[in-house]
Amino acid sequence: MSSIPTRQEFEQQLQQPWHLSWEGSEGLVVTLVEVSEGTAMNARHECYSAVFAQPAGIQLPQHSYLLRSPSSAQWQVLLTPIGPDEDGERHLLQAVFHSRRAP
Repeated sequence: MSSIPTRQEFEQQLQQPWHLSWEGSEGLVVTLVEVSEGTAMNARHECYSAVFAQPAGIQLPQHSYLLRSPSSAQWQVLLTPIGPDEDGERHLLQAVFHSRRAP
């Protein structure tokens, strides 16, 4: 398992339930709703983001969460609130990754 999830891992599990947890909590299920390519600083790097929808009525803060995929892989990931979805019903969290490309 890599220290960060790859863009391909996210893309393969788009619209699937993922699990977020943090110290002292059982956590909750979020849905991966978007995976986007970003702008890397140079050709040796890649940049991408993943956006998760929280359950209706939940609005978590920016925090380093334990993120578990539907295939049970897990990573410690910083997630940042980016506002509500287009319907205004669910709040979104985003993780942005900027890393060296695999050789």
